[in-house]
Amino acid sequence: MGTRFSMVLPGVDSMAGEALAEFVDSHLRSQERLMSRFDPLSPISELNQRAGEEPIAVPPALWKILALCRTHWQRTRGSFDITQWPLNQLWRESVQRGEQPSKDLLRETRRLTGMEKLQFDEMARTLRFAADGMVLDLGGFGKGFALEGLVKHFREHGVARAFFSFGESSVTVIGSHPHGPAWPVGVANMFHPEIAVHTFDLCDASLSTSGTAPFNEIGGGRNFGHIINPRDGRPIEGYRTMSVAAPSAIDAEVLSTALLVTPENDRTEILSGYPGASAIEIVYEPHKQFTPRIQWRYET
Repeated sequence: MGTRFSMVLPGVDSMAGEALAEFVDSHLRSQERLMSRFDPLSPISELNQRAGEEPIAVPPALWKILALCRTHWQRTRGSFDITQWPLNQLWRESVQRGEQPSKDLLRETRRLTGMEKLQFDEMARTLRFAADGMVLDLGGFGKGFALEGLVKHFREHGVARAFFSFGESSVTVIGSHPHGPAWPVGVANMFHPEIAVHTFDLCDASLSTSGTAPFNEIGGGRNFGHIINPRDGRPIEGYRTMSVAAPSAIDAEVLSTALLVTPENDRTEILSGYPGASAIEIVYEPHKQFTPRIQWRYET
């Protein structure tokens, strides 16, 4: 899934730990084969290659994932959208040339995005794209889905405490910390990763952080991130992160991206549909030496 995975298993003996590690390796590889658009043989790649021309049968495991994505698209009022890759690629290439895409090119590319353009046939279990050239990119959702599978397996095998991390941006814990009621998990400073800007106390919960990449600039010093706002087809600007803690790893992944592109006045309404979720947005201002500032927070 394009990032390092690590785990801590307090109180688990070496033999059981080795068996669990083998399961983790097998599970994550199978999830990669199912959901990676970079694997030309994956079911998601087949959809990206052929679903613009004809309805494609979707394997049950992937159908479940895509149905969940559609549900979260509805629950977030369109802020979570797995069809934004063509716009992401357009902006990435334009920024590398030191320019923004033209209005005409942006308008044409937006025709290739939008979850409403996915034509689900519930009876036949097929999917077709309304526009040829659409691309599905599960991104962080895949990490959340894989983490939930791990949690289910570990609990079924009697693991009372565990800590899982996908590249530090996606964390899930089982139970409490061995020396306290919760696992303290920090949100790293974008420019000084060794410093935590905020700490979440997690117990049977997950934390996901999404944000703009630093120094992805064009003329004028404007920073364009890799997260696209489905409402206007433009990337999030500035230096900012959104961190969300939630009982579900999938919910945390969905919300950390969706809330970044949602106007502040509408975020609380979305979060009301996700009981137990908390969120914090951190902004880094260039004219203040990129000192982090809490821009917005939501606590339950």
